[in-house]
Amino acid sequence: MIVGTAGHIDHGKTALLKALTGQQGDRRREERERGITIDLGYAYAGLGEGALTGFIDVPGHERFIHNMLAGASGIDCVLLVVAADDGVMPQTREHLAIVELLGIRRALVAISKIDRVEASRIAHVRQQVEDLLAAGPLAGAAVFAVSSLTGEGVEALRAALVAEAGRAAARRDDGHFRLAIDRAFSVTGAGVVVTGTAFAGRVRIGDEL
Repeated sequence: MIVGTAGHIDHGKTALLKALTGQQGDRRREERERGITIDLGYAYAGLGEGALTGFIDVPGHERFIHNMLAGASGIDCVLLVVAADDGVMPQTREHLAIVELLGIRRALVAISKIDRVEASRIAHVRQQVEDLLAAGPLAGAAVFAVSSLTGEGVEALRAALVAEAGRAAARRDDGHFRLAIDRAFSVTGAGVVVTGTAFAGRVRIGDEL
């Protein structure tokens, strides 16, 4: 299963994935210095279901919406992250609209940074999220209150992801290899490199595509 994050800038998407997987998403120096995700981040981790789950961490800044769109195109389930202190924000709505237009129909919601607010605020943001989803295809998505700092709620969210992985349809491994390309760049000594999500078929070292 491939899980993609969605949500406004600085709502804790990358920190939550680190709490779930133990892996740091922002690897570029510019991202660490600025404290924001610029390019797509990738992590693969076993959550307890006996197989690796892939995570795509997308940027939340409005200037990098094209990167978010590239990353979201190949996911099976969206993890919508809404910070408890901010609530629903512009890129929360924009990312949700993109996910709905892409036809993604499986979602979990994480209300992050709950260690910063009172219980009444968490309840208010939960209602915001439910109202936001109510009119669309993701209405009724499970909502989890989590803190990447204290770990509260992370295990419950991880268990829900394991359950989603159990319901994920296996990708076909016969026929032609198909890759949804989300990045293309050059590496000195190697040439052009592309990354993406495999939709079907198999590829092995040495194959030409």
